[in-house]
Amino acid sequence: ELMLNLQLGIRHAVGKQGPITLDLKSSAFDPKEKVWTRFPPEGSKYTPPHSSCDFRWKDYCPQVFRTLRRLFKVDAADYMLSLCGDQALRELSSPGKSGSFFYLTSNDQYMIKTMKKAEVKVCAWLLSLSKCFLTS
Repeated sequence: ELMLNLQLGIRHAVGKQGPITLDLKSSAFDPKEKVWTRFPPEGSKYTPPHSSCDFRWKDYCPQVFRTLRRLFKVDAADYMLSLCGDQALRELSSPGKSGSFFYLTSNDQYMIKTMKKAEVKVCAWLLSLSKCFLTS
């Protein structure tokens, strides 16, 4: 169920159109910069119906990750196919020390790690340190 929820959330987040700019403001790196989306099983105006439970998806720093995918020439369609295709993810056998879950795409190109709030803050801080490298 978690894997399906991840795939639904990723498909929704990556599929949304948004600004891609190399002039990222500091606020784009703030972990408070997130978009919440509710995924009811029956679907909604913005989400498809699905066979999982009702869940909420948090998309952290969406503008930063859109920009990173563009800078590294990651094609959105290929990215979504890798992560959300029929045989896209496999769970790695042992959870991390933090209790997080790790998933690897079947083509071994991408890994997903679930994160707790404290880890999100550290990740956003690390992303903010890379801002000068992303824009030069």
